[in-house]
Amino acid sequence: MDTVLLFFLLPVFFLLHELEEILMVCPWVKKNSTAMRRRFPKAERIIRKMEQMTTRKFVVIATEEFLIVSVCTIVSLQTENLTAWYCCLAAFGIHLIVHIVQFVVWRGYIPAIISTALCLPYCIWAIHETYLFFSLHELFLYTILGTLLGGMNLIGMHRLVGRMPR
Repeated sequence: MDTVLLFFLLPVFFLLHELEEILMVCPWVKKNSTAMRRRFPKAERIIRKMEQMTTRKFVVIATEEFLIVSVCTIVSLQTENLTAWYCCLAAFGIHLIVHIVQFVVWRGYIPAIISTALCLPYCIWAIHETYLFFSLHELFLYTILGTLLGGMNLIGMHRLVGRMPR
């Protein structure tokens, strides 16, 4: 397998996953918000935020994240330093695992579970193919770093699009 292809597949799989979310999140929330409130009354604040999300706002967030993943991939390949790429890969893998947990808790379709099933094998394969580039300590550290930075970025982007008109 061409290593460059392995790296460039990350933005491709990321985009595939984001497309499912873009297309399905808003209609799914509209259809399921009452059931979510009934099953998870303590999540009222989160459900309200989900109801305020529009497809346009979701596209803004997904585009920004896609650009970050793409730039990290290109920079990592150009500099031959895979740290930024691995941080993105690890954060994406954790994100997919969160969707699996959501699917199990919800006990039914959630937006992104189909692409999660397609993307998670890539993440596992990519980690397997690249783990020898890093020590175990670095793998752990970069997974934590990527997840924290990705999470902080996501929170910041949600705040930013929250200011956008509906």
